[in-house]
Amino acid sequence: MLENLIKEAQNGDSTAYYELFLRFQPLLIKVSINNGYFDQDCFDECLRIFYLSISKFRFLERDS
Repeated sequence: MLENLIKEAQNGDSTAYYELFLRFQPLLIKVSINNGYFDQDCFDECLRIFYLSISKFRFLERDS
């Protein structure tokens, strides 16, 4: 399922991007907490990198 969402997002499906964001939002929030406080700038940067990473992500070829 995750693989399909990534491929759909790479093909420009904004709904797939949003679904991926919802799945990874807790992790993005977790890494954006510094010294017990939520850092909005850090979250924004994590989100930017998250979206860029989706477009650059490549799947390994599977041996059948």
